[in-house]
This record gives sequence, structure tokens and C-alpha cells, in this order.
Amino acid sequence: MSSASTLLKVVKSHTAEDVMNFTAEKKAKELLKHNKPSKPDEQDQPAVIVIDSKMTPLEASKILWSKDIMGAPVYDAKTKSYVGMFDVRDILSCVTSAHREYLAMVGRHTPGEDTALPHEMDAHRKAQGELMAKAIQNIKINTTPPAPGAITVSYLAKRNPMKSHSKEENLVEICKELEKRGTHRVGIVENSSGSPVCTGIISQSGLVDFIFSKCPPGSLEEKISDAGIPYKKDVAKISEEATAADAFELLDSKRLSGIAVVDDDGVLIGNTSARDIKHAVIDGGKTGMDMDIISYLAQVRQSQIRKSERFPSCHVYEDATVGHVVGVLAKTGYHRVFVVDADKKPIGVVSFADVLRWMLEKGGE
Repeated sequence: MSSASTLLKVVKSHTAEDVMNFTAEKKAKELLKHNKPSKPDEQDQPAVIVIDSKMTPLEASKILWSKDIMGAPVYDAKTKSYVGMFDVRDILSCVTSAHREYLAMVGRHTPGEDTALPHEMDAHRKAQGELMAKAIQNIKINTTPPAPGAITVSYLAKRNPMKSHSKEENLVEICKELEKRGTHRVGIVENSSGSPVCTGIISQSGLVDFIFSKCPPGSLEEKISDAGIPYKKDVAKISEEATAADAFELLDSKRLSGIAVVDDDGVLIGNTSARDIKHAVIDGGKTGMDMDIISYLAQVRQSQIRKSERFPSCHVYEDATVGHVVGVLAKTGYHRVFVVDADKKPIGVVSFADVLRWMLEKGGE
């Protein structure tokens, strides 16, 4: 049996509820492993994070960042309906625009007034943070109440319609939805109470992790080059000397979840994603987007405790097996794994969507 057929067989044998239970059990085990049992006041909290449509994009982003998730449904209490999915990638353009505004503000101030001399580091960082906050306010992603022209979380969420699925639905239908470009998660919704209630979220990463866990050992030994996974494609990459702002602008312009970071010889040395932008917003100016991307990543990741963040770059070689590639994606949670040649230069990439699309197309052959 081919690797694609093996994966599709697993998918056809399970429902959305199976994935939700698997994810919940895995999360519980992680908490126990790190000696972090649920607190009494957390036991009654909803399993699904839902964004209030009245929140500002920055407020919504901070909630997602605090929970270490990338997206959540937005609910409008007035209409009793879900507006769509808010994704922290949606504020990439807002924050990069705020950074450009911040640079302009620096130019309009003289040292000793609202800014500080560079050698006065603590004061300088404080001033930098204050200016970045002003810039964000000017871009209007954190204005309460919403000012004229303000960017609302509802506006951003409407760009990502939320298609509802039931927990009894076969995983084939979930896969068909998640293999679409721009769709990173779907909502599991119940309507028994008369109004829709989101009871769970299935993400691409959670789905692939579940499918991989159900595959028999040794059943995915085909090489990706033989299995037909379309990994050879242009790789979005940026030089290690480019600024963090440049990297985030590239992510935003291409609407990608991650890009490669290469050295002067084109060798893969790391990767960055939309998740990394949060530090430039919430740490009071200590992490400047005008520093080179490698220095930025070194600073923001040194305090990370997520297991997946310990991987400096997520890559495989062309002779890798399907099992190895899918396993790397499942274990790290990265949305893509780069394929490199013998010199470790990126020649392709495999994403969650690529795996799902390939499985659906080739699994029935």
C-alpha cells in the first residue's frame, strides 16, 4: 500500500470528534509532564478560545499570543453568529506599517525630547516602546472605542469565513477544507441550543499529528521523491542580514506562515514565522524590528519554552521518507518543512496543505 493510501485509510476511519479527543488528551499529558495541573478556576473555562467582535485586533492578538495559538473564531453577540476566523497573521501588515510610522516618528524627534540618546539604553528602549505604541495607535488597530477609520477585528475576521463542521463528520471532509490555501483551521459547531456554539477547533497541525499517530510503524517508508509529493517549488527566503521588519513584510506580502532564513551562500540557517512578531509589540520596545532577523530571533527565542521552538530550522533532505517528513511536521508544529540539497540550500518545501492535498489526490489510486 502506498503512503498516500495509508494516510487516507486512517482519515476515512475517523471523525472530527476523534481528532478533538486526541488533541485534548495530548494537551492534558503535556500539562502533567510539566507539572502544571489545571487550576480550579481554569476547570470551568471554555475549551475553545473565542474572540469578542468588539475587541480590537491588538487585544485579540494578545489573547492568542498568551495562549500560544495562531487563530480563533470571532463571535458577534448582537447577531448571535460567528463572523469568521481571526488569525494573528492578519495584523502583520498593521504592525509592519506601525513600524514604518515608528521610524518616521524617530525622525521627527530630537534626542533629549521624547527619545533618548542611544547609549542610555534603558531610557532609549522605554522611549522606543512608547513610540511603537504611538505608531500602533496611529495605525488604529488598538483604538477603544473604535475611531473613524479604525481597523476592527470583525473586518479582519470576515476575510477568513468560518465554515462550520459537526463532530460526527468524517475526516475526509475536514481534510478537503484544510487543504485549501489560506485555511489553517476549522470550527466544530453545535446548534442544539438554537444558536451556534463552537465546541472545538481542528487545525492543520493538529489534524496531521492525529493522522500520523494512527499510521502503523514502517508504513510510510516511501521517499518523498518517489511518492509524488510536490515539494520542488520556489522557496520564500530572506538573507540573514535583512531586518526583522523586512522578513515580516515578506511574510505579509506572500501571505505565508513561514519563510527560510539563509546566509550569504544561500545555505539554510533558520526560519521565521508570523508568531515571532509578537515580541516587537508586547515587550516594551526591547525587541526592535530594525535589528537583523538572526539577532531578532536569537533574542525573542531565548526565553521560549515551547518544545518546537528549540528547532533552529525545520528541514529534510531529498531522500527523506514520507514518514520522516510528516513526523517532523507533526512533532514541531511548523506549518512547513524545507527540503534542502546536499549543501543545505533550500530547493523546495512541504506544507501541511501539501500533505493533505497529495493524500486526497493520490490516496485513492
